[in-house]
Amino acid sequence: MTRKIALSMLAACSLLNAGGYKVPEQSADSLGLLASNVAMSFGADAAYFNPANMMFLDGRHYFEGSLGWFHIGELKFKNDNGKSYKSENFDSLATTFSFVSSEYYENWRFGLALAVPAAVGMAWEDADTAFTGKRFKLQVVELNPTVAYRINDSLAVAVGARAVYSKGKVASDFGSNGYRELEGDSIDYGYNAALSFRPIENLSLAATYRSKVDMTIKGDATGTFNGALRAINYSGAAKVQIPLPAQLVLAAGYKISDFTLLLAYERTYWSKFKGYDFEYSNKNAAQTNSRLAGYFNRLMDDPVNRKYSDSNTYRLGVAYDASERLRLMAGFAYDQDVSSARNTGLELPNTTSRAYSFGVNYKISEALEVALGYVYQDRHQKRAENIPNGQSSTMSGEFGRGAIQILATSFKYNF
Repeated sequence: MTRKIALSMLAACSLLNAGGYKVPEQSADSLGLLASNVAMSFGADAAYFNPANMMFLDGRHYFEGSLGWFHIGELKFKNDNGKSYKSENFDSLATTFSFVSSEYYENWRFGLALAVPAAVGMAWEDADTAFTGKRFKLQVVELNPTVAYRINDSLAVAVGARAVYSKGKVASDFGSNGYRELEGDSIDYGYNAALSFRPIENLSLAATYRSKVDMTIKGDATGTFNGALRAINYSGAAKVQIPLPAQLVLAAGYKISDFTLLLAYERTYWSKFKGYDFEYSNKNAAQTNSRLAGYFNRLMDDPVNRKYSDSNTYRLGVAYDASERLRLMAGFAYDQDVSSARNTGLELPNTTSRAYSFGVNYKISEALEVALGYVYQDRHQKRAENIPNGQSSTMSGEFGRGAIQILATSFKYNF
């Protein structure tokens, strides 16, 4: 079961708005506005957040490259028996890219985005916590080409393709019983669609949709056990299929004087996720038919049932044109939890969160801009129940408050 819990996160985190660490890090603007920049866009990141908005940019080409720092602070877990544990800090760097073409053909524009929707790492060293969460590291890269069409001066639509590559590594320490490690990756596909409507000059209404992506994670698993359990040692292939839920975003933007107000509502359809079951293609007789098969099942092969709920996220952003060259940004987001206490583990402790952000964009010239964005996410306390901490034992307790920080800088070139 422990391997299943960990490898499942390779899929669960791949979605930009996964229920675990839902944080925008595709551009400095999206950080400064906490991804509320859906109904209105300021540059090339429209290719990712709402490609229909490409038709409302001026007729130039837009390029944008970003470098971001992602930090997960240590997280504390207090067992009901009074014992406390804490995870290690995690830091990662990520680069992203966006491009919007000019109108090569009248009323048509093309976009391309290279995004890093997830970069997650958790590590627990204590024996009780290392049983399921000694190491977990994941990186996800998404390539998203899009095309937009202007129906009239007020209405534009867009469609795109999603190619998602996920790569991760997990490990668990079973103490005197042994150790296991797994690496896996996957390339999977989906689509996205978008619409922008501007009934009056300063008002924009938008809707975007990202399809469900069926992740087929394949990897190499190694389970090394001690004593009598050596008979169930495993070295070979493992795979699992997990559906990533669809996502709908409804957004509005209104510009009044030097201020732009942005609102976004996200609905992520996590209720489609019911659980997962691994397939091991190299199992031997000891792992399937012997008296030790039960140990193999409990440690590696029992089906995992999950009952997630659809989740909502509410985003608010404000941009202020302080001058012709300087734009200031701020944002707030409230993100609902997707799982109950019985469906929360050490690898990715889902919880309700609030996020706060600020950003600045400076126009060096008509062709060149630089931006900086920062997000602080406050993750609430969360109860967790029946976390495996031994072959036949579990623990329950409470995660303390946690924090995630992201800092990114973007360079923009238009011609």
